[in-house]
Amino acid sequence: MSISPLKKYTTKLIIAGVLLAIASSFGQYFWPNLVHPLWFILLLFVTAVQWLVFAFVVKFGQHKTQTLLKQYQVAKYAKLFIYLVALSIYVFTVKEKSLVFAFLISFIAYYLVFTVLEAMSFHRWMNKLPTTKQYNQDKLKQSPPPVSPENEK
Repeated sequence: MSISPLKKYTTKLIIAGVLLAIASSFGQYFWPNLVHPLWFILLLFVTAVQWLVFAFVVKFGQHKTQTLLKQYQVAKYAKLFIYLVALSIYVFTVKEKSLVFAFLISFIAYYLVFTVLEAMSFHRWMNKLPTTKQYNQDKLKQSPPPVSPENEK
């Protein structure tokens, strides 16, 4: 019995979240200017958005490869827009520059870790889909044969 891609991703997301929480705890102790005091709320927010985006793609993108890729791109743009709105609200409402700097550093670190995890999970999941394999095989059949220099004359 195979495990669903969402369950696999959720497990990886939880492990990454716990590791980031441990790293943030140490970072807040050793470098308090670089880690936001409310890092756990930021970590929960980024984790929730990442999970919702991946769940959306897995739930609604299992029919065709092209549809799946379009939905993945739309989900990525929606995620970036959500992050942009959240960052803008925080930056414009908090006046203390050291808090804004710590918030941005923490956010960028969480975003990079979770984006790499998401991209790897999506790539593995997509390569296992039968529609992707069929699409790749059809694409190879449709491509013209390579042209050798002798045939061009």
